[in-house]
Amino acid sequence: MPMTAPSRSSSRRRGPAPVDFELASLLGFVIFRLSSSLGGLAERDAQEVAGLTLPEYRCLVVLATRGDMGVTPLCQVMHIDKAWVSRTLAKLAQAGLVGSIPDPADARRTLFSVTPRGRQTSQALIAQAMDRQARMLEGFDGEDVERLLELLRRMQENADRAKGQ
Repeated sequence: MPMTAPSRSSSRRRGPAPVDFELASLLGFVIFRLSSSLGGLAERDAQEVAGLTLPEYRCLVVLATRGDMGVTPLCQVMHIDKAWVSRTLAKLAQAGLVGSIPDPADARRTLFSVTPRGRQTSQALIAQAMDRQARMLEGFDGEDVERLLELLRRMQENADRAKGQ
């Protein structure tokens, strides 16, 4: 069905939307939809394996795979704001999956790390993630996957440049 712009009485109106426009033709929409689908599957698995939310799952796995880290570096890796990461770490600590120690380089900061229980949980979550990824890449050969990743990296670089402008 053709899409048309809603009528507005605004003087800033730029004209009607193209009659043949399809939202699904925008890369942002397609990638957002895929990201939502993949995130939903990841959260379902995290709930089943460990009763975790998606941010909790991601924080735990980052700490398990990258080692001890403070809130700020964790925010940078995950692209999530500091308050959200802090709340998520508090929940993981309460669940016994993450512990904290003062940063030996700066006692004003705290380093977070996975506990033995957190390591075991993260290993189960990573195994589930690898299985999920294999299912998502069914029908793709190694070259397809490498090419897809390269194209997505290039697109991310373009987006990062555009944000800097």
